[in-house]
Amino acid sequence: MVQMPGTVKSARAVLIVVGAGNIVAALWLMMVAATLQTGAMGQLVIGLLFLAALPFGTLAAAAFVIAAKFTTGGHQVRIGAVVVGSLVIVGSLIIAGTAISAKLHNGVWGIVVAVGALVIVLSTRQDTRDWFDRPRQ
Repeated sequence: MVQMPGTVKSARAVLIVVGAGNIVAALWLMMVAATLQTGAMGQLVIGLLFLAALPFGTLAAAAFVIAAKFTTGGHQVRIGAVVVGSLVIVGSLIIAGTAISAKLHNGVWGIVVAVGALVIVLSTRQDTRDWFDRPRQ
């Protein structure tokens, strides 16, 4: 059995961290929605909070599934990891744009952009390509 290269193990670990972070974000939004007092617009806000949690949950599921497929998956798994990294970057930049315009800038989005870029860099390295292009038994 061939050992998984270090860059592939690192990309897998970062994908697990991305998935865990997105689960935390989705649970936080759902907790806020569950504890919100309903008023004139309360039910609409609750619905929007649950709707906002949906992309985080979807991205978490994608990150976990792709990370689980790293041992047996082929070229499509590597492409999926690059797509997840790209979605993390795009989502973080959207959040950064809204936070800066609302003057709520705290800089956490920069860390998330770096994590997304790390997934992309690790997933596009030559040894990672070789790992996913190897012949399967």
